[in-house]
Order: sequence, then C-alpha cells, then structure tokens
Amino acid sequence: MGRKRKGFSIIEFFIVIGILAILASIGFPSIKKLYRVYKFNQYALELENVVKWAKITAMERSSNVSICLNGNEIRVYDEGPLRDPSCSESENTKLLKVIKITDTWIIPRISVALNKSGLMFDPRGLAIYSGSICITDGEKYFKAKLQSGRGAIKIESGSGRC
Repeated sequence: MGRKRKGFSIIEFFIVIGILAILASIGFPSIKKLYRVYKFNQYALELENVVKWAKITAMERSSNVSICLNGNEIRVYDEGPLRDPSCSESENTKLLKVIKITDTWIIPRISVALNKSGLMFDPRGLAIYSGSICITDGEKYFKAKLQSGRGAIKIESGSGRC
C-alpha cells in the first residue's frame, strides 16, 4: 500500500505565486490612482481651510492678513497695518501658516486683482484684494475664489486646469 502524501507540490506552489503576481500587477495602477486622488483631495481641503482660517484670523487679530504663493508653498502672513500684500517677513509682517505641496504633479496657481502678489483680508474680514488660488493635477482643479468687497469665499472644482 502506498503512502498518502500531504502538502503541496512545487508546481502548485509556483502556480499560486504566478496568480498572485498577476493580481498584484493588475491592482498596482489602481492603488496608485487612488493615492493621487486622496492626495489631491487632501490638498484641496487644506486650501479651503487655510483661506477660511485667514479670514477668521484677520478678524480675530484686527489686522490685515494676506495669502500668497511662493513656489509650491501657500503662505499666510499677518501684514499688520499694511494694505498691500508684501508676501515676505519683515518687521511689520509675520508668517502665520504654510502649506507645502510636496507632490510635483499638483500645480498651485494664484490670480489676484490689480496684479498684486497675494489675496488679502482686512480686519473686518472683507477682501482688500480679490482673486483666486487654485490647485490642479492636470485632470481636475480646485479653486478658492475671494470676491471683492464682501470677502465672500466661493469654492469651485471640476475637470480641467485652473
């Protein structure tokens, strides 16, 4: 009588490994795309929050607050009594917050009225200089618009670029 063997043969083992490799190669691009969507949404949420935070901070501090773009960083400055966004630290201005966009495939853009260097809120939370700050990954965009006068913040998103 023959013995009963228990376990797997080497062929069965390699078949299972091959199937796992095929499944992994199919799933990897999907995981990469999910990661890019997650990171874009994270930056979009941070952008929306920093614009709203800048408005509230201007009212809390009774000071002019600007939002500037410096390379791949979105910076918020307390400009004090200055009515022009300087977008740099000096004796009158103080850096309050920085959002660093470390992913190179996300491109930030800023568009400000009167060719100023940044968006700006006055101590009442009204817009001194209106415009928009936007991020895009080439396929979709997320934009925070600061409306002149009232200081209303309008959020837009969609497909395409800024």
